[in-house]
Amino acid sequence: MESHAGNDPDYVVGTDGRITFSPAGRAFYTAYFGYAGIDIRAIRTLADFERAGRAAFPFLFAFMGEHLRKGAQTLETRALLAIVEGDAAGLARIDRQLATRKGLTLIRGARDAPPARR
Repeated sequence: MESHAGNDPDYVVGTDGRITFSPAGRAFYTAYFGYAGIDIRAIRTLADFERAGRAAFPFLFAFMGEHLRKGAQTLETRALLAIVEGDAAGLARIDRQLATRKGLTLIRGARDAPPARR
């Protein structure tokens, strides 16, 4: 019988303590641990995984920044990147942009248009 450690969809821990990664989990942790110089093939048990997580933690923000820069640059993504990079001024600017966007109304057709002024 196998169990999910913490119900994580990225890996399953067998009753023998061995860890098996899902395809998505393997892709993510290969990149994350690899960023810290850790070969995912050396991670065989939950204890190995936890040690690797502690060793990779100092690289987390740099890894996340690189990952976020590769994705679509939405306002939300840029806000996360500002947080990861500690850019308070950039975050404040993006926060204002998000607040402005929240106040806008999208008109998709005549039915959504505001009534005409007289």
